[in-house]
Amino acid sequence: MRIGVATGVAAFVLLLPLLTAGILWWKGLLPTREEMPKYKEWLRLMIHGWKHTRLPEAEVIGIDISHYQGSVNFDELCFHLDPTRRMYSSPQKNTKPRKVDFLIAKATEGTRMQDSYYNQNKQGCRDNNILFGAYHFYSPQASATLQANNFISYSKLQKSDFAPVLDIEPVNGRLPMKDSVDKWLYIVGRYYGVKPIIYTNEKTFTGYFLKDKRFQSYPYWIARYGGKEPSRHHAMWQCAESGRAGGVTGPVDIDIFRGTESDLGLYVIK
Repeated sequence: MRIGVATGVAAFVLLLPLLTAGILWWKGLLPTREEMPKYKEWLRLMIHGWKHTRLPEAEVIGIDISHYQGSVNFDELCFHLDPTRRMYSSPQKNTKPRKVDFLIAKATEGTRMQDSYYNQNKQGCRDNNILFGAYHFYSPQASATLQANNFISYSKLQKSDFAPVLDIEPVNGRLPMKDSVDKWLYIVGRYYGVKPIIYTNEKTFTGYFLKDKRFQSYPYWIARYGGKEPSRHHAMWQCAESGRAGGVTGPVDIDIFRGTESDLGLYVIK
């Protein structure tokens, strides 16, 4: 009997991590395969220290976030900049605050995943008069229609929000079929009455989107790090993935809008 009890306890101890992981996955709190690179970068910075990324000069600057940042303290949300424009997450002796002009939050991924902090982020922006937007991370193997429906049903964007964003990145070195991407853009664009913004890196923009006429009329949000702005036309530039901002735990993506505040009207839901 004692051996049986011991065996049962041992089995429970072995299964406990799997059960815990299963619950976290179900709640959307574990990184997906597509998000692992950013998750590893977050862990690396936690262990080895933060890089004090410099914030480029621009009239309109924002951030994009997901559940990895956890709860954002919107009362403290701002950039703390020293004289060289290095970013800090809290006031320092020689820093000055600079407002965050917009925030784009992850809403959905694939056909089922819905970000657990999305509604909290949306309400925080509403309460603090921050321009809000939402993005969908595209899963190459899943139905475009089901993915579009997942985004529409959960994002619930409204007038004067940023146009919806579709995040297209290679997954295991593969990109989705272009017909599938085109279909998602059509469904979501028709629903919200505005052309969605396509987020991608510069290499994917040049090799995948640039020469296809179906995608030439869409605005682009292009990721390129190291202080060098993308060489092609873009509406926004994700200039860093290790920025810092007050009210946000850990590293955060920094985004530069290519234009003035008055130009923002071209990229919002009417």
